[in-house]
Amino acid sequence: MKETVTSSPERIVIEGHLSGFDPAELFTYWTDPELVVQWWPKVASIDPRLGGAYSFSWPEMDWHLRGTYTVFDAAGRLGFTWKWDHGKQQIEPLQVLVRMDGHPDGGSRMTVEHWPFSPEDADDRQGIVEGWLHFGMRLAGLKESSA
Repeated sequence: MKETVTSSPERIVIEGHLSGFDPAELFTYWTDPELVVQWWPKVASIDPRLGGAYSFSWPEMDWHLRGTYTVFDAAGRLGFTWKWDHGKQQIEPLQVLVRMDGHPDGGSRMTVEHWPFSPEDADDRQGIVEGWLHFGMRLAGLKESSA
């Protein structure tokens, strides 16, 4: 996973190649609670449909992330709102769009877009970049460790 040059102060764009995942399987790792907890939150509740809600938590830190699905296409696109229940309160939730495209080697190219950020969000933005890189590597490692 790497941050790409198409990122801007208002929008994060991170792309990575995930070998061993086809786009449909990768989609399930984002939308099946039993799979998403293998790489991202400790606890997940997911209503897997357009307009459905999700709730992720990290109990040891008392962190809770919630949102609703704005795009839900098992062929490889997932969009959702993003709002933490702790820390600085956002007036409007952020948006996330994840694209999972097939790759010639049989894996997938995953692109995560996260927006909008304002200039005063620089520290939060950097933390989110670091988080996506960390958790993206954990997701990629699920297939690498089983190979």
